Amino acid sequence: MSPDRATAAAGRALAALDRAVQVLVIAVTGAMVVVVVAQVALRYGLGQSFDWADEISRLLFVWVVFLALPLGIPKAAHVGVSLLTDRLSDRPRRLLFRLTSLMCAALLAVVAYQGALLAIDQWEEPLSTLDASVALFLVPLVFGCAHGVLHFLALAGSGAYAAPALVVE
Repeated sequence: MSPDRATAAAGRALAALDRAVQVLVIAVTGAMVVVVVAQVALRYGLGQSFDWADEISRLLFVWVVFLALPLGIPKAAHVGVSLLTDRLSDRPRRLLFRLTSLMCAALLAVVAYQGALLAIDQWEEPLSTLDASVALFLVPLVFGCAHGVLHFLALAGSGAYAAPALVVE
């Protein structure tokens, strides 16, 4: 397989992963909204509540945040400081972009690895109100960081500098 075809196939696979994660983020957000609305309705309407509602809503929120974070990487949707890069010509800007993308990929790889070790270490520790592991708070961190690594590697490979959507001066 030629390098161009391999790059295109990897891009399609990453796009498919993004679509699957988007669907998952929507589903988890919907579940979180249902749990919180039910909890509020029960607490203020009937004076009762679920024991597990606070913990599950917090867990679902963590899942939404860490699963959605990598989706903003290729769109330059995260906060960035472009004080230096705006003053560079195209070639040095692309080189710096590739370098910082590789550094971000390395950092996320370390976080994913350490998160996985911590999740394994904490797998036997139960949540206080659910029959589940505390490590479930770390699973989306590991997955989100690994997903982010793929995006940063793709950006480093392409060198396609994406200007931020909103520039504040």
